[in-house]
Amino acid sequence: MLGSILLLKKLKKHLSLNSTRLEQIQLKKLKALIMHAYHNVPYYRKLFDSVHLKPEDIRTVNDIRLIPVTDKAALRGLELSEKTAGNVNIENCLKVFTSGSTGMPTNIYYTHEDYRAIDLTYLRSFLHNGLRFTYKRAFILDPHSFETKKRWYHHLGLAAYENVSCFAKPREQVIALRKIKPDFIHGYPSSLALAAAVIIEEGITDIRPSLVSTAAELLHSKDRELINKAFDVELYDRYAARECGNIAWECDEHREYHINIDTCVVEITNGNDPVNANETGDVVITNLHSYAMPFIRYKIGDIGILSERKCLCGVELPLMRTVEGRDEDFITLNDGRRISPMMVTGTLDFVPGIKQFRVVQENMEEITVLLAKGNDFGQDTISKAEKGLKDIFGNGIKIKCNAVEEIPRENSVKVRAVISKVSAQMRAKAKNQA
Repeated sequence: MLGSILLLKKLKKHLSLNSTRLEQIQLKKLKALIMHAYHNVPYYRKLFDSVHLKPEDIRTVNDIRLIPVTDKAALRGLELSEKTAGNVNIENCLKVFTSGSTGMPTNIYYTHEDYRAIDLTYLRSFLHNGLRFTYKRAFILDPHSFETKKRWYHHLGLAAYENVSCFAKPREQVIALRKIKPDFIHGYPSSLALAAAVIIEEGITDIRPSLVSTAAELLHSKDRELINKAFDVELYDRYAARECGNIAWECDEHREYHINIDTCVVEITNGNDPVNANETGDVVITNLHSYAMPFIRYKIGDIGILSERKCLCGVELPLMRTVEGRDEDFITLNDGRRISPMMVTGTLDFVPGIKQFRVVQENMEEITVLLAKGNDFGQDTISKAEKGLKDIFGNGIKIKCNAVEEIPRENSVKVRAVISKVSAQMRAKAKNQA
């Protein structure tokens, strides 16, 4: 507990440092991670050797560009022993499940020390946004992501929380929030937007948290306005991923996102090369706290922009914004219900045997599902997928699941997991009417 308190104090102090000192901290951590990965992780040793690169060649943060970019597919094809550190006992590590919008579930391993640093970096941003340990919290998330582990501050009687499933109907979520009366609400933008619509429609005024936070999906401006109106707050969004934790976060300016360069390196690239500031490109991250399973120059699957602007809030962490990615579609049903994409991915993620998936709403009557076969794909994989989706959508729409070897890519750089042609048509119609 004392170690966590001291680390949190140190991380909070970083927010008062100037950019030069922050960059020095980043470079020191980067060199240490590179040295560790080269000597202990077979994949990275082979990668470095393939371009005749040694750890000592990384003298500045910009030298990281000498390392080839790694993507999800490359790591997915490796045995666990190839992508994890030989000097770390994986059995003693924390296993974190992730899938994201590509529909490619996988496991990530963290040492307890690294996970604590990542966890406290999240907490640092919440505290900077106004969170207090006395606040009662409500989390609206996928049940598989529910907080269950007791943290050090829980043992002090602080930071009480309750979980609300994003699979629950929006009205049920609102009922739960009215009972909880939280001071702090954190959840997916899609879930909070649906709950916010109910709150506004029914004129509910007794859910008034002091702080609302969103993460894990692209936050659209209309959803931000809806959530702000329903809860009478200015929400704080953050850009995060299981592979890196809290990558960047909003401050009181609510314009762009502060990059946690003391815990990660963020690049915006075109292929292996960086793009200029204020230009769009692939988001490539290096998690400086990923010693069990390193993520070095890892293309995360989003599109972003690095900013040269200095934030008026005074924090000298550099700024970025995401402009594409995690932009899954809501499924709109005949009965008027809108199904969050997180409910879809959260269902198929846990069907055994599926390597990757894509769910496409063709029209109001039909949904087509492509299931890429994984190692444990069996006769009942399709039936389990269909049953799980029927539990979400009901019997009013036809669900057709097809087994395939690979999911074809769209024109974009991402493989989206949930696509609604109905939602796309509705957006196009609204745009034309405007």
